[in-house]
Amino acid sequence: MTSSAEVPMPALETITDSKDFQEPTRKPKLSKRAQGSKDAATFIEKFEDLLNKQYSPQNVNGLVNFGVAENTLMQVELKEYFNSHLNLQDLDFTYGDSCAGSKRLFDAVIRLFDRYFKPVKKMLHEHIICGAGQSAILDQLTHVLCDEGEAILVARPFYSGFINDISGRAGCRLIGVDVGTQDPSSTQTLKAFDATMETLLNSDPPIRPRAVILCNPNNPLGFNYPRETLLAYCEFAQKWDLHLLSDEIYALSQFENAEKEREGTKRSFVSMLNVDIEKETRCEPSRVHVLYGMSKDFCANGLRLGVMVTQHNPELRKTLLGISLLMKVSSPADALWSGLLNDDQMLEYFITTNQKKLGDTLKHCQIFFSKYGIPLLQPEAAHFIFMDLRGYLREVTDSGEKLQTGVEQETDLFYSFVQNGVYVAPATGYGYPIPGWFRFTFCMRRDYLDIGLERMAKVLNIRKKK
Repeated sequence: MTSSAEVPMPALETITDSKDFQEPTRKPKLSKRAQGSKDAATFIEKFEDLLNKQYSPQNVNGLVNFGVAENTLMQVELKEYFNSHLNLQDLDFTYGDSCAGSKRLFDAVIRLFDRYFKPVKKMLHEHIICGAGQSAILDQLTHVLCDEGEAILVARPFYSGFINDISGRAGCRLIGVDVGTQDPSSTQTLKAFDATMETLLNSDPPIRPRAVILCNPNNPLGFNYPRETLLAYCEFAQKWDLHLLSDEIYALSQFENAEKEREGTKRSFVSMLNVDIEKETRCEPSRVHVLYGMSKDFCANGLRLGVMVTQHNPELRKTLLGISLLMKVSSPADALWSGLLNDDQMLEYFITTNQKKLGDTLKHCQIFFSKYGIPLLQPEAAHFIFMDLRGYLREVTDSGEKLQTGVEQETDLFYSFVQNGVYVAPATGYGYPIPGWFRFTFCMRRDYLDIGLERMAKVLNIRKKK
């Protein structure tokens, strides 16, 4: 038998004479599904450009970034802790003991959930899949829950990054549901979801949703959903044969807000893990899954770790386990997070101090925006202030160009901020239907924050005079 190494190669002229040979000027093709990634690249390129233009002591003319949810309030403490507590074991230099996260990490994550999320069902290793960030997990989830062209629903306004997570590779659609002007945390919002389902299934051709995302605490509005709304989402998922993805990535970013206390509208966070789905709803528990990650509550977007908990669906867990190597958490990140989550004293200090700093920083920003008469949707969780800047829109630019629409006026204000060295995100980018609202990320170290507010003030003062 002749080995493969001994098989003679055809002469070059034989290949070039073949009718299948392509001319050198013809470019190779990409797959059809690559189009989703190409479309997403436009967003990523703009995102990278923003990151590279950010303010720092080395780039004092850069943009102070109030548009991206990065919490820097505890960065110094976390950096010191991680620099002195990286403890790699021999196993960390191998594939480890699980492709879905080490057993060490599973134990640490379970301790975190037991302590702060209060699950009604005992959590086990076989309920958990870990991956390199929540985006990676949502991407993989979309692959296994939806076929190309199918959809996932979410209430508007919504975190715009969901679009790339769901459509970038899987080729699925994210459909924002307009819940109207009522309380966005209310059970009544599910009526809008029912209407949307009717419309989609009766369209030509029909669009089939396969899941619904519940973002709790809400991004970008900064509220906690009440328990009754969690139950209503479960019932909705059962009614329409959907999976329910409870995104709880801001669960521990809770803080005091005197305005909410004064209004009597302050709510505590309730995790979907704390809902006894079998007893409290008519929903099949295997439909319900919880998503979490370390990026937001633990001020470390770059140390990628996401978690999915599915306590009643071993088939889904096994399916994700089969592709878990594609999003495996790196051993250093695994070791760092396991160490912090198992250090009860540091963990409690970190969470309580971060929550205190969030509340103090919010108050600092409230004073600033009150000075300018800017209405706010008062937050109680997460990293944002949703604010109404319609009073600072203008109809004519400095050059005399007339701004015809609300979106044009909003864009004009956005670029006025950018030209003055500050980035604030227009709410229309999150699917909010009323131009002139902005999402302001307030969880920034005080020296950077005050520089950014000073730059915003220049724009607001000019427009206030006019």
